[in-house]
Amino acid sequence: MTTKPGLAQPKPSASRARRERERQQMRARLLEAARDIAAEEGWNAVTIRRIAHKLEYTPPILYQYFSSKESLFVELMLVGFSELTARLEAAAEAPAPQRLAAMAEAYWAFAFASPELYQAMNGMDGVPFGTAETPPEAKTAFRTFRIALQSIAEARGAELGDPGGAVDTVWAFLHGCVSLAMAGRVKGGTERARALMLNGLEPLFAAQLSS
Repeated sequence: MTTKPGLAQPKPSASRARRERERQQMRARLLEAARDIAAEEGWNAVTIRRIAHKLEYTPPILYQYFSSKESLFVELMLVGFSELTARLEAAAEAPAPQRLAAMAEAYWAFAFASPELYQAMNGMDGVPFGTAETPPEAKTAFRTFRIALQSIAEARGAELGDPGGAVDTVWAFLHGCVSLAMAGRVKGGTERARALMLNGLEPLFAAQLSS
């Protein structure tokens, strides 16, 4: 039956709304269980069977929510980018002189507060970036970063010669610093790695500016 223009769409029944709410709650529980296992034992330990055991369900029930371990990982990756975006948006509210450091600090804080999510976000084979197929959650994070960098440049009376390239360059720098620190490959540990990141950030950003 075709609904006439101007008429309100029928609201879903209470039972249907409840079932959808319960489904979303169950998906959230599965994702949280996967994160807990990964935080304790690493992503190699995360399997549908292991998650089912942790939640005291049988694996077939979990497959009703995620068709595979890979689909669950993709969902976690999207959760990660959403959480990162929230931190970046808050950092972008910092005064212009402190905004660049605030963005870097937000990125670093997210990575070390949720290392299991950070690893999922950066270890997904086959997830495209910089293309039309890039997940919208990732696009939002990159866009938030680009707008912040552009605002910093404008506050300095300059502009980014290549805004997209500037985002890629600074993002790659931050990711490299975080990854090396997580792997314990920076002499002096994470605090020195963080200090080196902040010290190197300004000249790197300045190189992206054109008057």
